[in-house]
Amino acid sequence: MKVTGIGGIFFKAQDPEQLKLWYKDHLGIDTLFRWRTIEDETSHYTVWNVFAETANIFDKTRKDYVFNYCVYNLQSLLSTLKDQGVKAITPTEIEENGKFGTILDPDGNKIILWEPSGKEVGPFTTTHDRVTGLGGIFFRTDNLEKIKEWYGKHLGLPIDAYGASIKWIDPNDAATVPAPDSLEPFHL
Repeated sequence: MKVTGIGGIFFKAQDPEQLKLWYKDHLGIDTLFRWRTIEDETSHYTVWNVFAETANIFDKTRKDYVFNYCVYNLQSLLSTLKDQGVKAITPTEIEENGKFGTILDPDGNKIILWEPSGKEVGPFTTTHDRVTGLGGIFFRTDNLEKIKEWYGKHLGLPIDAYGASIKWIDPNDAATVPAPDSLEPFHL
């Protein structure tokens, strides 16, 4: 049981509609990216969205953003996490696009776990002269070793000196992402 991909990235804005329009006009981001893992041919989706600062998605978190991770079996993972002492902060919710559960990491970051229903969604961001995917997500912590250990142990993300890498390809154009053998670590 582990995280299989990035299901969504949500962040606050003073004027969400204006900011969404800016991202769409300048970077071509229209809220959804479609991708496949290298290991299988299953389509997955990453939702990118901006919310008002008062949106309830930010309840029970210290940060101005929330990450959503895809998982294969939400109930089993939540049961394992509970056995490991990780607190679920909401009961499992079942919606049209899948099942959702919410936990907090040791730094108080809200994490939404999503078991997708497999239902097709769209429209997708895939034009070549615009943003075609997510290249990385970076956030701060006061206790790097503790956070790396927690994400590895509880969510199955293999953390190394450069972070965790989730390999994916754009099913519409595999050439947009290098083959796994040619991936180089990203250094800051």
